Amino acid sequence: MQQVEPIIAKLRIADLDDYEPLKKFLPNPNIKLSHIAFVTLLFSILCTLIGIAPRVLTGLVGALIPSFQAINKYQTTGEIYTSLPYFIIFSTYLTFQGWIMWIFSFIPCFDTMCLLFVLALHHPDVQLSNKIWNLLQKVL
Repeated sequence: MQQVEPIIAKLRIADLDDYEPLKKFLPNPNIKLSHIAFVTLLFSILCTLIGIAPRVLTGLVGALIPSFQAINKYQTTGEIYTSLPYFIIFSTYLTFQGWIMWIFSFIPCFDTMCLLFVLALHHPDVQLSNKIWNLLQKVL
């Protein structure tokens, strides 16, 4: 049986300074992850208000709560639970989660897989995340 890397890792923000893939996207060392989370939060509100997320409530829950949690976690402990370096990508995905699930709601299996995918990426329990991830890999 092959070893699966944890999908969610507990990382310190300072560790990102030496992470090469992020350097090309964030060349300015003064940009912090909390700033990115705050901009993502504002972008989420804007997208929800102009109607990109057809289900407004799902869009708000999917986009705003993780952003608030990320900002709060960073400000209180300097650490963040997330699937780095894909924080921006998956925060944007959560912004459009309600829209994506609305499109595919006519396929119940795919709708459930979307929920499991988001849960596997953002759940702080690494063992549970890995079990969900393995299940999704078997299904796909």
